[in-house]
Amino acid sequence: MKNKLTILFVVVSLVTWSQTKGKITYKVSIDKSTIEEPYENPENTDARNEALEMLHESQPVESYLVFNDSISLYYVEDNKEVPKFENIDGAISINPTGINFNHGMAGGDRLFYTDWSRNYNISTFEIWGEKKRVKVDSMDWTITNETKEIKGYLCKKAIKDSDEKRVAWFTEDLPVKHGPRGFNGLPGLILEFYNNKHYFVVKEIEFNHPEVKDIIEPKEGPLITKEELRKLAGDPFGKD
Repeated sequence: MKNKLTILFVVVSLVTWSQTKGKITYKVSIDKSTIEEPYENPENTDARNEALEMLHESQPVESYLVFNDSISLYYVEDNKEVPKFENIDGAISINPTGINFNHGMAGGDRLFYTDWSRNYNISTFEIWGEKKRVKVDSMDWTITNETKEIKGYLCKKAIKDSDEKRVAWFTEDLPVKHGPRGFNGLPGLILEFYNNKHYFVVKEIEFNHPEVKDIIEPKEGPLITKEELRKLAGDPFGKD
């Protein structure tokens, strides 16, 4: 009986351990229903209408979180040019210069690295052609009583801002403190995240993914604070 209990404990431990490392694929998209339609408001400038048009034409992108129990690395798929279709006097042309805002909002070319054994969070940033590593502060969350199921996991709702501009759904069934784009620190893996009109929704979870062995901490560029970054770039670039 003792041997059976020992074997059972080992099996459960191995299963739990295997579920605290892997790779998550998120689908990142914008909630277009909350965005004004271009050319509807006669008071809009041409520049505003063009920006609204690009927002509505932005296509979903994929981003990835590779993690184990303490460290994680988040990155976004390579940027793809968005075809822009134009109809001029019945002639259709394709101009592959559209800007996909979803790519930038998902994280763009930045890397987001976390090591909870050191309570250490950073993101990479390039400004004026120079790479920087920016220290990210720990986050305060309010965990609510709301729950829902995502990919078969019971998830709880957590709010970062009182006006619910940032909402996370995390599961304690996967007891790691990681999440997409540097949003983390909850007592479970974040499977869904809403960040001011942008949705991060889990598309696939691959446990024991080989990329876990290749998580490397970004080392290029000096380590600076957000305040130092804002002094260099100004608030529009220094914000999350």
